[in-house]
Amino acid sequence: MSHVYKEARVCVCGYTTINRGNWSTHKKSCSSVSSGEKELISTLKQQLASKDEQMRKQLEKKDQQLEAKDQHYQKELATKDDQIKELIQVTKRPRTVHNTTNNNRYVVEQHINVFGKESIDHISHEQIQELLADPANAVPQFIKLKHRKSPGGVNKNLCIPNQKRAIYQVVVSGEGEEKEWENKAKGEVLEQLYDDNSGHLEAEADEETRVGSRFLDHQEKVKASVGGDDGGKRYKEQLDKIHCVITS
Repeated sequence: MSHVYKEARVCVCGYTTINRGNWSTHKKSCSSVSSGEKELISTLKQQLASKDEQMRKQLEKKDQQLEAKDQHYQKELATKDDQIKELIQVTKRPRTVHNTTNNNRYVVEQHINVFGKESIDHISHEQIQELLADPANAVPQFIKLKHRKSPGGVNKNLCIPNQKRAIYQVVVSGEGEEKEWENKAKGEVLEQLYDDNSGHLEAEADEETRVGSRFLDHQEKVKASVGGDDGGKRYKEQLDKIHCVITS
């Protein structure tokens, strides 16, 4: 029959019935049912308020992260602008001091490697593992070994002609087989040095070892810094250290 339930309905007050009409009437008049519904509504309101607060905090955190990234990118853009202005002011590209022709065209000694194509045969596996044990200084010291300690100076392919200018000079391929010095923005050179050499060390690091794992963990933090997680602090520290080993 449609006016009765298959199983009896039991109220919190103790009332029991299988009749649909009786049950409906009782729910409207029973104070216990009304109180329970109010308690349920109150609980749901509290849960919604808690979720709203959580969402508000998450949105605030996202806003702070976005603001930090925006500030980082604004600083990067300002630095790039300064470098571009500096390059525009350089009207004459200086060459190396080795004069090899009669018409005063200065070129680089042919045994010097082009920037970005350095040899690392003089650096042993053991030396690299020693560098990995000091994650914060591994990349700058690897660059020092590569460029400053190369036999016969074959990797001495970058220099700073003027400490007051944000300009580096690097060895590039010139006309024919000749090589020559070329002006490049300081930031551009430092970023290339970090990218190329950090990648080489990461390939040498074994994540199954304590030394390799610590180095790779440090690298992940630096990569996150590039994205603005700490305002770029770790990444800038790496570039500053590389600049120091080049100028020392």
